[in-house]
Amino acid sequence: MPQMTGGQALAKQLHLEGVRVIFGLPGVQLYHALDALHDEKD
Repeated sequence: MPQMTGGQALAKQLHLEGVRVIFGLPGVQLYHALDALHDEKD
């Protein structure tokens, strides 16, 4: 079974909740989350 990263879990949950817009300041701490958000299908 493939492992899910924290960024992928965050992106999946935001998608399930219907979140369409996210505001924030990108930084090295968020790179994995931002990558997962980018990869999440609409």
